[in-house]
Amino acid sequence: MRDETRSKPMKEILYRESRVAKVLGEPAKYAVINVLLKSGPMSVTDIVRVVKRSQSTVSHHLAQLKNLEVVRFEAKSVGNYYWIKHPEELRAILVALNRFVKRTLYGVSVEE
Repeated sequence: MRDETRSKPMKEILYRESRVAKVLGEPAKYAVINVLLKSGPMSVTDIVRVVKRSQSTVSHHLAQLKNLEVVRFEAKSVGNYYWIKHPEELRAILVALNRFVKRTLYGVSVEE
């Protein structure tokens, strides 16, 4: 008998949520997101310096983050500047992840 749930298309919102979760699971992209949240708009050169990755690697990650609408950019005469599109929401996700990890490491009580 055929599994009916596998033949149905995934809902768009669930699909997008899973793509963002996947990106957050990649340490290099997570580092780029963190630096942009902490520092605000930055050039690729500045991001490269902080995350200690090559320019081609950072540019690749930024392109993927842009496609997922996690980051925005503006082209300037001195290069592209990137920033987080929805910083409050992304910060809330990262805070929730931090609390979750702390609970798994230290038990159920987490200091605020």
